[in-house]
Amino acid sequence: MNNQEDLQKRMLIFFGVVAGLMIAYTFFSAYFFKTDTKNQTGNQQQITQTNQQENGNNNQSSNLGQQQSQPQQQVLYTQTGSFNLLLDSRRVKADDLSDTVKVDTQFGYIQFSKVGGRIVSIYVDRYKTDVIGEFSKRNRIFPTEIITTDPNTTALINFSKYQFKQEGNSFIFTLQKGGITVEKRFTLKDAEIYLNITTKGLEKHGVAIINGISLTGTDSPFGHSGAIVKTDKQLIKIDPDIEKEQVIRDNILWAGEENKYFIQMVASKEGFSTTHIIPVAKETTVVLSEIPATMEGFFLGSPKLYFMLKELTEKYQKEWGKDLALQDTVDFGIFGILGKPLFYILHFFYSFTHNWGVAIILLTVLIRIIFFPLNHKSLKAMKKMADLAPEIKKLQKKYKDDPQKLQEEMMKLYAKHGANPMSGCLPIIVQIPVFIALYNVLMVSVELKNAPFILWIDDLSSKDPYYILPILMGLSMVAQQWITPSSDKNQKMIMYIMAAIFTFMFMNFPSGLVLYWLTNNILGLIQSYIINRKLGKGGENKDKK
Repeated sequence: MNNQEDLQKRMLIFFGVVAGLMIAYTFFSAYFFKTDTKNQTGNQQQITQTNQQENGNNNQSSNLGQQQSQPQQQVLYTQTGSFNLLLDSRRVKADDLSDTVKVDTQFGYIQFSKVGGRIVSIYVDRYKTDVIGEFSKRNRIFPTEIITTDPNTTALINFSKYQFKQEGNSFIFTLQKGGITVEKRFTLKDAEIYLNITTKGLEKHGVAIINGISLTGTDSPFGHSGAIVKTDKQLIKIDPDIEKEQVIRDNILWAGEENKYFIQMVASKEGFSTTHIIPVAKETTVVLSEIPATMEGFFLGSPKLYFMLKELTEKYQKEWGKDLALQDTVDFGIFGILGKPLFYILHFFYSFTHNWGVAIILLTVLIRIIFFPLNHKSLKAMKKMADLAPEIKKLQKKYKDDPQKLQEEMMKLYAKHGANPMSGCLPIIVQIPVFIALYNVLMVSVELKNAPFILWIDDLSSKDPYYILPILMGLSMVAQQWITPSSDKNQKMIMYIMAAIFTFMFMNFPSGLVLYWLTNNILGLIQSYIINRKLGKGGENKDKK
């Protein structure tokens, strides 16, 4: 390709690069930074793997209880001893989830089971989602369970019925059996659940609490799905496809499981010394943290609302003197330094409009205004190159056998008319990081989940069910190409094909993202029309003055 090719060819390359970047980024995230947990199927198999103990001992299996119709293996692991999750048929038979305490909250409801004194459901009305996933319910394994190094004791604690009483907004579950006393006090306060655990008779055993179990996947390469552990130094994310137990020993502030939109976690005021991430099924893990005989902390099972998490972080910074950095679980991607400000601005617009779709439109307008000088310069350059097309063709014909002379004459022509083939392309390339950053923001923000816009758009985090927005977006790209100056009809045809490719590519994208692109195209059309009017007859001479 020679230097004499005009800017439209460069723009073709640019759009091709953008399309390639979007597709490549999606696959790159999916395969090289694989973080998503696939949805569990309807298979009723309880456990499919057995881990080896860290010290190299032979695999062990528990014979407690009768197995399922298909033989199941136990997940065993060792730290100070073997913590057996008892994932066999006894666990399922011990609790049919009928003897429960249901508590209505401002977000939906929470359900506790009197068997094991554990949280078995956290339903969030706004998102029509239970933060306790299907794997937990099917296998009867739940966060806030107590696991010990003695299988019989673990069975006693989790498969026995607790005494229950309520004191205000505190829900107290007590077990006194076999010389063991366990009291779990859950106190509801806003989003988090204060958790106080007191035990007696477990002094000879290692004791751990289940922080979280893998959440249902979101079928998206964006955002992390899997175990998450916060130490006083870093935030550790572990994918759910691990084959062996992962053990983290550090000053651990909290640990749990997350997906793109939701989180389960337990934080301890005194911290945890050791956390285990245990694979228990295909792309499914259980997170446990070792605790002393008594523990004070809180459990959080909720959507990852950025500002709610930020407020919780500030609250416990004052109360505990620790930076939990809960808001960092919202993954704004590789361009997070740009994505976070964009999210703040988007939230600011929402605070006035109370419609996320309108907020996206206003943010798009703001971005367009900020980049107006760059876009203006690009369109002017394209117009100049289109006006010079006849002269360029004459030079190409005249010096077709002398490439060096052709290049010299082209440079003279550009200098004479103040044209620069690269001046139209580079300003637009600068905007690519902003686009990718906003792309990530719209893909991972739970605020857009089930958020309506207008008419048929009732969930900005999901695709347009009737594909109206993608079609309008494609038509806007065609209109934009039609109005944009060009020196090559063949290139226009290629760009029309590119518009069709983008239309099909965007059909399965969140409607919020398509709305951004459509709005951006419409604003581009308006700007192109203004530039064409300004640089019409005599316009180029006016610009030189």
